[in-house]
Amino acid sequence: MKNLKIISAPLLSVFLVLAVYLVSLKPVFLHQNGEWKRVLTHASSVAVLLRETGITWEGSAQTVPGPDSPIRWGMTIEVPSGRAIPVEVRGETRYVTFPEEEGASLRSLLTTAGIELEDAEWVFADGVALPPDTVLTVPPRRMEVRSAVEFLLLDGGETKRLSAPGPTVGEALWQAGVTLYAADVVLPVPSTKLESIGQTPVVIEIVRSRMLTIRADGKEAGFRSAGKTVGEALARAGFALTGLDYSIPAEADPLPPDGRIRVVRVREEILREQSQIPFERDTQPDAELELDQTKVIQPGAFGILESVVRVRWEDGREVRRTSEGQHVLLEPQTRIIGYGTRVVLRTVSTPEGTFEYYRAITVYATSYSPCRLGVTPPRCSYVTRSGMAMQKGLIAMVNSWYLLFHGQPVYVEGYGPATVADSGLGPNAPYWIDLAYLDDEYIGWHSFTTLYFLSPVPANVPWILP
Repeated sequence: MKNLKIISAPLLSVFLVLAVYLVSLKPVFLHQNGEWKRVLTHASSVAVLLRETGITWEGSAQTVPGPDSPIRWGMTIEVPSGRAIPVEVRGETRYVTFPEEEGASLRSLLTTAGIELEDAEWVFADGVALPPDTVLTVPPRRMEVRSAVEFLLLDGGETKRLSAPGPTVGEALWQAGVTLYAADVVLPVPSTKLESIGQTPVVIEIVRSRMLTIRADGKEAGFRSAGKTVGEALARAGFALTGLDYSIPAEADPLPPDGRIRVVRVREEILREQSQIPFERDTQPDAELELDQTKVIQPGAFGILESVVRVRWEDGREVRRTSEGQHVLLEPQTRIIGYGTRVVLRTVSTPEGTFEYYRAITVYATSYSPCRLGVTPPRCSYVTRSGMAMQKGLIAMVNSWYLLFHGQPVYVEGYGPATVADSGLGPNAPYWIDLAYLDDEYIGWHSFTTLYFLSPVPANVPWILP
């Protein structure tokens, strides 16, 4: 008995291992070419199971579930035959065998697979919808049965009830035999999935394009374009209005009956024109400067005035200029000249003696006598404006000077001492004096000389000579 116990222990272990192995086998059902086969397996995936059982097939068809699917207890595996075609129908996949030597209609293929088409179902071969009685000579890679979707079509003011499987709006319209121009507008867009519209029934609208004659950018051409208004039609035809552009008829107007539209291209530019602003001139006394001396205290500077003009162009032609106003970019700067007010007494030595003077200027001198007055008609006069009898030693000045200096003593270089006693009109010279003579001692003067204003200094000295 002892030896029997020793021998039985290994056998028991083997028996237990075998029992575990048998219990862990999974039953799987294989279906191929209409035949069923039950297999017990430890395979981890469909591909491993088929390899272990030696089952193979040709073509691009795939098993259902796929080769990478894990093995589950009691699962069914559809194995395509050598020429099997997968058919997606009502949420499941079936396989049909394509005849080897001759073609077959879609309906006959489906009947072979036990599929009866319903009225609202369409057949697709490789993604293309075909009539069920279409005869195929080349096997498709896949087939699909889809249910049609009912939709309302709004087309040119008419409403139609149609059905098609889609799956997109564009495919549904094509399947329903609706003809479209490239410029027609479909709402929702053709790529929209019917199932994503979320509306029952599905509504599809077609905005039909029209033939338009569009004149723009110097050219005129015909275009098909869709749109309820002129602006929409222009945008769809590639002539969108931008900026200041406008159209005839207006952008918001409905399409004209004759289909003629003009696009006017508009641009505006701002012109900035600058001009100088003259500066003013001013003087101010300077006690540091001597009489008749000047200096620039502040140089003058022109200002800058900017004028803004808006220019409007339509189709390359200027149509309007509008002033946008003016503004000063730079204020002008006044020119300020300082003039001397400091009186300095000096002396001058002359053949007639030494004289003290407070002002000396260069003047242009002429001469006159009682009968050489330079007037027309000629006449003689022996009395000056001051009432003094005309004689040597008297001089005349322009009226503005006479009013300032009449009665004052002066010395004229080359003429001698004199008194301001007369006025007249002289030549166009900066400063001018006229020297008096008697007729029998007249000397003609036409030259520059120096005029000295002698002391005493008057109470009101004119700082600036007119």
